[in-house]
Amino acid sequence: MNTVILKWNPSFSSYSMLDYLYDIRIMNLEGKSDFDWSVWDYDKIHAGDRFYWLKVGMYGQTGIVGRGTITSEPYEERDWSGRGRKTYYVAYTPELLVNPDALPVLTSAELNHEIPGFEWTGGHSGLILSAEQAERLDALWSKYVLRNVAEFEKAASLERGSKDLIYSQKFNERNPQRR
Repeated sequence: MNTVILKWNPSFSSYSMLDYLYDIRIMNLEGKSDFDWSVWDYDKIHAGDRFYWLKVGMYGQTGIVGRGTITSEPYEERDWSGRGRKTYYVAYTPELLVNPDALPVLTSAELNHEIPGFEWTGGHSGLILSAEQAERLDALWSKYVLRNVAEFEKAASLERGSKDLIYSQKFNERNPQRR
């Protein structure tokens, strides 16, 4: 199983921060769990691979905003940027998504420090981590989730008992933080 880093820069992506918040809300209210994202290393990615979603750019917090599972083999579709490039996508199901404007994230600075040798601040989406990098990221993610569970719940309670725009959590049997 590979670990794929899906990168997202809301500053120029066709997928805006409002789209992201809408998807968190839809996951919470309707249980939607099928999404897609463009990937660079399409020939190395497979259904069943794990992904981490990395928000990059110059605005707001940057870092890991989600984790989940790739649910399809890569497929070619229309270029999201409109430039006519050959573009591949994968379907994915998130296990946890957090609003980086409302909650702490596993920051790009922390990732750079703990897992050097990978571009955590920009670049192509859909790159594969080495086995060692993936193991280190899994450990960092587990610590991040445990460290912030109370913050997630507190933020949700401040939103009049609703976590609709704060975070979404959909655990499956492969998630080590499952309760």
